[in-house]
Amino acid sequence: MKANGKITLVIPAAGRGKRLFCGNGSTPKGMVPINGRPLLEYVLEAGMQTPIRDIVIILSPTGDSIKEYFGHTWRGIPIYYAIQDEPRGLADAVSCAEPLVAHLMLVINGDEIYVGGRVAEIFDYYQHRDANGVVGYLRTTAEDPRIRLGYGLDVDHDQRVQRLVEKPPCPWNDLLGVGVWLLGREYFRYFERTAIHEERGERDFVAVLQAMVADGRTIYGLDLDAEFVNVTVPEDIVRAEAALSRATWSSNMCLAATVGV
Repeated sequence: MKANGKITLVIPAAGRGKRLFCGNGSTPKGMVPINGRPLLEYVLEAGMQTPIRDIVIILSPTGDSIKEYFGHTWRGIPIYYAIQDEPRGLADAVSCAEPLVAHLMLVINGDEIYVGGRVAEIFDYYQHRDANGVVGYLRTTAEDPRIRLGYGLDVDHDQRVQRLVEKPPCPWNDLLGVGVWLLGREYFRYFERTAIHEERGERDFVAVLQAMVADGRTIYGLDLDAEFVNVTVPEDIVRAEAALSRATWSSNMCLAATVGV
C-alpha cells in the first residue's frame, strides 16, 4: 500500500508499560506481545484502514526498540518519530507531532485494540459532516467502569458533540469515549490555550477538545461499534487475544461458507 491520502496517523506510544512488564518499565508498552505480535502492529493496522499519507509515532526517550522494530516505513507508508521528553500526558504527546502534521491527523492511542467496527469510515464521515473533528465512542452502559477511567461525552440528535468530561465520577449516559480522533491542525492552537491541570501538572487531551467545542467548532461523534480493549494490565492481554481469536474464527467461518457455496 502506498501513501494515498492527506491524513497523518499519529500514535502516542510513549507509555513504559510498568504494569505489563516486570522490572522498571523500561520496555515500551507498544512492544508487549499480543498473539506473538507487538501491540503497536494492531494499532497501525487500525489506522491503515483510512487513507493515510504518513505515520508519526510518539516515543519516550527509552522507546528505541519501537524504532528499531518498525523502521521508517510500514507497508509502503513513511514512518516518522517524535520524542516526548517527559511523561506529560496524552495532549502533550500529540502536540509533539505538530511539525510533522500537514493537514489532518488521525490519533489512535498506542495501547488500544479495536476488533471490527467502523474505524475505516471515519474520514468519509468527517468529510460528509464538513466537520472540524470526529470523536470515536462506543455504546455500553452507564455502569461501565471504563467511562470513569476514560472520558464521557454528550452528543445531540445529529451526533454533534455537546461536551466531553475526563474521568467523570458519575457517568450520566452509556457513551464511552475511546482513543480514536480525527482532527485538523487547529488542535495545536487549542492545546496552547488549554490550562494545565492543577493536580496532574499537564494539559488534558479531553479538555483541549472541550475548548474546541465551547468555541463553536463542529466536533461530531462516531459510534465505532467495535470490540475494544485498552491494554493496561496483564489481564487485558488475555482479553485482547481472546477478542482477536474470535474475530479470526468468525472470518474463517465466513470464508468457509463462501467457498462452500
